Amino acid sequence: MPPPASNHGAACKNSGSNKERRRMRRCVEVRRKMEALRRLVPGGGGGEDSGEELLFRAADYIARLQVQVKVMQLMVDVLEQTKD
Repeated sequence: MPPPASNHGAACKNSGSNKERRRMRRCVEVRRKMEALRRLVPGGGGGEDSGEELLFRAADYIARLQVQVKVMQLMVDVLEQTKD
């Protein structure tokens, strides 16, 4: 089994109550989503980082992608103007 995506391990123990089962389901869902994020963020495949580090890297990656999109849009705009 892969290591937990964050330090939710202690909170994910099941004692049998409805509240604990909901908490367990939520922990499993958080782990699943963090693993999906690890696969999307470059360099995130190692799994050694904390959940907080992964979220910071994801935010940085999103910001870099946004800049790339803006640059590409600017290039398209310039190329369209030179056609005329």
